[in-house]
Amino acid sequence: MSMDLPPDKVKVLRQYDDEKKWDMICDQELVQARDAPAYYIKKLVTYMAPMSNNRSSIRRILNGSTSTQVLRDLEISLRTNSIGWVREFLNDENKGLEILVDYLSFRLLMMK
Repeated sequence: MSMDLPPDKVKVLRQYDDEKKWDMICDQELVQARDAPAYYIKKLVTYMAPMSNNRSSIRRILNGSTSTQVLRDLEISLRTNSIGWVREFLNDENKGLEILVDYLSFRLLMMK
């Protein structure tokens, strides 16, 4: 089982006894992503949507979150969730990287 750890952390992990390792594996399996990749993608797309869209549906989707907070949460999710979560974010269906780049380009244009 891979826990997506950097080499220095793997070295430390190998020093633990078997019981401690087993507890860590069990804990890792219990951790589930708080939000699916589609959650972040939908919010980023909504921020890029023209203001002529239905404002009440936009408010419901954004739920008071700022774009900065969404980007922070996405960054944390990309760092801490399993590699499977990251692959789902990047897959051909979600196109997470493409949407993220589009959003950042959109924000750059808005700032000029």
